[in-house]
Amino acid sequence: MMLIEIPALGCNGQLYAKINPLLPLSLTPHVLIAMADRMAGCVAQILEQAPEQFVVLGTSFGARVAMEVALAAPERVKGLIIIGSGPGPVADQVGGLKRSARIRGSEFENVLQEMGDIISHLPGPNGPETMQAFREMSRAMGPANMALQSDAMAYREDLWPRMPEITCPVLCLWGDHDQYTPADVGRKIVDAVPNGRFEELTECGHFPTLEYPHATAAAIGSWLSESQLI
Repeated sequence: MMLIEIPALGCNGQLYAKINPLLPLSLTPHVLIAMADRMAGCVAQILEQAPEQFVVLGTSFGARVAMEVALAAPERVKGLIIIGSGPGPVADQVGGLKRSARIRGSEFENVLQEMGDIISHLPGPNGPETMQAFREMSRAMGPANMALQSDAMAYREDLWPRMPEITCPVLCLWGDHDQYTPADVGRKIVDAVPNGRFEELTECGHFPTLEYPHATAAAIGSWLSESQLI
């Protein structure tokens, strides 16, 4: 089974490099980066490159894209893994578009500093390393591409009413110290979908795949097996 991995805002395949060697051998991970200024464009990019059937995993921005992919092509998505993202509409569109403008302008490094400071649970064993990894990935992506993703997030709509339409198995995997999207959002998603499971990692922030790769891979592998996806 193909596992499509969609990274977070400003991130690349490095976000999943630690977990991929730990995943079941029957799974084939493949990173696809969504890069458009609207969610519809991001979804189209993923579906154009994905196989006929696949499991999709996304983190933060990537998880939002993954949810939209599952709704757009339910016949193709066999399982959905959501890490640190919710289906709700943008809470502050003005603020989101301001972030995009700052990324495109002279404040790119300032935005990376601000976001990096709250990406990980810094007291955790891999907190500082995760913070630095985020900044490295975002610099590699560059401000123009990262700003497109920021635009897409600023225009996102409310998916909560449609979540019951996602009938494939859903795993919500959260760090208990996620400062971007509280773990309660993951619990609410599990309550909204017909076939959901919630897993929480303690002393973990927004990027479990980097902070606790072994625990993350174990949770994914167990869920895949129990959901009969591998």
